Amino acid sequence: MALALGFAGTSAFADGFRCEGDSSTLRVKLYNQVQPEKGTRNPATMVISDAHQGTLLVASGDEIRKHNRQNTVQYVVEGNKKLGAETAILQVAFKQGRETIAEGDEVDGQLILVSEEGDREVFELSCARYKKQ
Repeated sequence: MALALGFAGTSAFADGFRCEGDSSTLRVKLYNQVQPEKGTRNPATMVISDAHQGTLLVASGDEIRKHNRQNTVQYVVEGNKKLGAETAILQVAFKQGRETIAEGDEVDGQLILVSEEGDREVFELSCARYKKQ
């Protein structure tokens, strides 16, 4: 029994966001770490895909930079040719530590694609909170 309780204390809930475009075919999935020693609120994997083109970009671990803003959380990754952007930013209207969002609750989000020249293309998203044990 003590062994079972020890294992229960080291596991964590998986969480993140699953976002879809309101007027586009883009989808973004962001999953946080599940290992407490890595910080369970730190991003583990970010996948950007298109309903017609499939997966456009996959980033993991240190490739994802997280920025807590006043009323949003931003996840920044380097883009690629398939995505057609130098940088991709998932911005979610959620303030970690100040708000609680239940599984399935939706918040506003944006996928911001930045070109080499600095031009920005913004896609409005609806992001559902994902939680799983």
